[in-house]
Amino acid sequence: MTVKEIKRILGDKFLSKSRGQTLLLDENIARKIADLVDEMGEKRILEIGPGLGIITKFLQAKGYEVTTVEIDKDFCEYLRGKGIKVINEDFLKLSVNQSLPRAVVSALPFSVSVQILLRLKEEREHFRKWFVIVQKEVAERIISKPCKKTYSSLSIIFQLLFDINIEFNIPPNAFFPKPGITSTVLKGSLKENPFIEVTPEFEKFLKDIFRFRRKTLKNNLFDYNLEDVFIDLHRRAETLKVEEVVRLYRELSK
Repeated sequence: MTVKEIKRILGDKFLSKSRGQTLLLDENIARKIADLVDEMGEKRILEIGPGLGIITKFLQAKGYEVTTVEIDKDFCEYLRGKGIKVINEDFLKLSVNQSLPRAVVSALPFSVSVQILLRLKEEREHFRKWFVIVQKEVAERIISKPCKKTYSSLSIIFQLLFDINIEFNIPPNAFFPKPGITSTVLKGSLKENPFIEVTPEFEKFLKDIFRFRRKTLKNNLFDYNLEDVFIDLHRRAETLKVEEVVRLYRELSK
């Protein structure tokens, strides 16, 4: 799909900056993503934010049954005109039920990419597999390792719950309008036996240990009983391996 074709389809419509709307142009990339979906082993796909359906058409050509979720009414009208099944809703507010496909594909709107990833995390027992396009910096936060500036509670939660892979990067010129950043295709697959159950209590603990990044564990965990813990409390949370975080939580939860 060319910029000229997109402008012809859009007419007088402007893409919303507040929603982070940007459209994938490169059909080779769309085809490559559709090929990757074969790894999911699913026949029904939920596509979030399909835009003008460039990925959708390759999924359908491969025989997938695609249901799309699109917040933009104009895009919904265009997609329905192409015979594509559309739910005109905000995915962040969508009621998840057993009728929805269990595998997700999406070029996530940049403005809400983290929020959508967190929704997929919350609904992980339903949406067990996903391929998403996100900002490269978001992908780096998800897969980050200790002692890096990008390492955070987000890194720990997703690495505990999912097998995460970076598939490939996408240059800015593959999109319209051209963003000022590189994008990344990220794959997530729910682990069958996570190292620990990620409960609201555990997530609160993660927020607590990272509440002030430059402060030590002792200073961040001032409201916990820190007697007889195994770890050096003068360390900062960003230096802890995932296994150390889990062990510390279990000790403090006794």
